[in-house]
Parts: sequence; C-alpha cells; structure tokens
Amino acid sequence: MGIMTDRFKNKVVLITGAGQGIGLATARRMASEGAIIIAGILDDTQAEAVNEYEAIKLDVRHEESWISAMDLLMKSHGGLDVLINNAGISPQATAEETTPEFWDEVMAINLRGSFLGCQKAIPLMRKRGGGAIVNLASINGIRGNRRLVAYAATKGAIVSMTMSLALDHSQDNIRVNCVCPATIDTAMARGMMAEAPDPTLLERQMLEKHPIGRIGQPEEVASTIAFLASEDASFMTGLAIPVDGGRSIR
Repeated sequence: MGIMTDRFKNKVVLITGAGQGIGLATARRMASEGAIIIAGILDDTQAEAVNEYEAIKLDVRHEESWISAMDLLMKSHGGLDVLINNAGISPQATAEETTPEFWDEVMAINLRGSFLGCQKAIPLMRKRGGGAIVNLASINGIRGNRRLVAYAATKGAIVSMTMSLALDHSQDNIRVNCVCPATIDTAMARGMMAEAPDPTLLERQMLEKHPIGRIGQPEEVASTIAFLASEDASFMTGLAIPVDGGRSIR
C-alpha cells in the first residue's frame, strides 16, 4: 500500500515496543503519514532509535507505568487517537521446559501488557469521540507451533481479547483489530533462530512454511497496522488479519 501523506494528520499515536522491529517500522510509516508518534520504550538503550519522536519510558507489565503514560498524553496532547500494542517477547520452550516463573513473565509482557494498554487507552479515546487499537498477535496464536507453548498461548488470547474488546466498544466508536504476523525479519526472530539447536535447519524450516518463499519484513506488517488504524478500515473491527506469506493456508 502506498504512503498517504496526511492519513494520520494530527492524530496522536502511542506505539509500545517502538525501539526496534515492527514497532519502529510502524512509527516510521505512521509518522510519514502525519501522525504524532509517542514511542513507548522500555529503557534508554532504545532512545537513539526513536530520537525523531516523542519517547516515553513504558514498562507494559506494570499498571502504574500505563497510568503515567496516559497522564502524560492527556497533559501534552489532550488524549489519544491510536494505540498500537506491539511490545512482546518470543521465547522458545515446550511445556516441560516452561517453569511457572517463565510462563508468568511471558504472560505479563505479551498479554497483561496488551490488556493494560487497552484498558487505560479506551477512556481517553472515548473522550475524543473514538479511536483505533491494533494489537500484535501472531499466526502462532491461530495455528500453534513447536516449542512456543507460552508465546502461542498469549497470542491466541490476544486474538480472543481483541474480538471481545471490539464488541464492548463499537458503540464508543473505538475499533479494535489485531495483526497475526508469521516469521518477520526482526531481532526477535533472529534471536530465536540463534538459540535453536540447529539454526540453519530452523531457518530452512521457517522458509518452507511460507508459500511466498521468504520471511516478511517489518515494513510489510507496519503497512497493515497503519491501514487498520486508519479511516480506510472504518468498517473493520474485531478482526485478526494474517500477515504471513501464505502460511495460514498451507
């Protein structure tokens, strides 16, 4: 989809996990279309990557961090128009390898973080007459995958949560959708491959799962996120959109 220079003109957009990968690509895409980007980052190590935008420290696991972020948005910008819940981790483990502590950490970042973001953003959007939320799920939340028990559980929950939120808040003119990427060329994906017992084999297996013959680029997910957040998707809510190179139909 081509870039539309003013599709998000004067829209306040908060993106979590904005310092790299899909989050950073989304910030660049939406800023190029006029958005006022609020880049949520975990710490100062990501600050340089988002120095073109207004950066805020946001630990998505903690309610108080979200409250502080929303207070800042109200004071600085009068509210919020779009939330992109992108922050997440993708550790590999089977059920037997997953400790309760490991499970809780994945749930806290991937699922609790997205829930808290939606919970705190909705009142601000309602005051502005509506808004859009795009959650980052995964094709693994629909199809499952080996050694991703905790991760797949969080992403499947995000798909269901997105549908429920869409039903609850359609009358508030708040649309809620999610994207379900397959393997995307990010630091997270490269780290996952590096941790595998046979990285070369895993990379070949990943490519074979995508009928299109390659893994995706962050910009390809960002363009879908931007579409769902825009008025071009004004009649779309509660949807889980695969961005997966055909993996879901194989």
